[in-house]
Amino acid sequence: MIFGLMGVGKTTVAKALGEARVWPVIHSDMVRKALAGLAPTTPARFKFGHGIYTEDFSRKTYAEMWRRAEELLDGGATRVILDASFKSTGERARVRELAQEKEARAAFVFCYCRKEVVRKRLLKRGENSSAISDGRLELLDLQTEDFEPLTEADQPLLRVDTGQDLKKVLQEVNKFLDGLSVR
Repeated sequence: MIFGLMGVGKTTVAKALGEARVWPVIHSDMVRKALAGLAPTTPARFKFGHGIYTEDFSRKTYAEMWRRAEELLDGGATRVILDASFKSTGERARVRELAQEKEARAAFVFCYCRKEVVRKRLLKRGENSSAISDGRLELLDLQTEDFEPLTEADQPLLRVDTGQDLKKVLQEVNKFLDGLSVR
């Protein structure tokens, strides 16, 4: 599970890790847009917690992510990467439950970086017409306030500074994963 606030580079890390390890990646932004009947690059710029970003729609999005993960694991995949904010302890607990149900092991990679880096990324994203994520600068503080703190249950956990070079980030993530018996 690769998670954190908007603009920290979760999807970049998830995509690169998935390509490097040949693991399937389930991106919440893609799933959310598909459930809404939108093309991935169609902007859905709602106020925080509205439109396709209500709690109810988010629950549906995560439920669909878990359904897809179950399908992949039942179909023979040995590992699946989930890419989303996972801002609530309940969402993170469900990942642990899914892993336990599938006799797998959950591993948590929390992405973070300096706020100035996030701001630059979000401004750049706002200018990119092919961006899939709707995360934007005016929502950052609201999501930060809404993000439930990590707990002892969020283990094993790697906190990785995604403000550094992607190659270095991947080295840290791979070292963490190689140190686990992640199925």
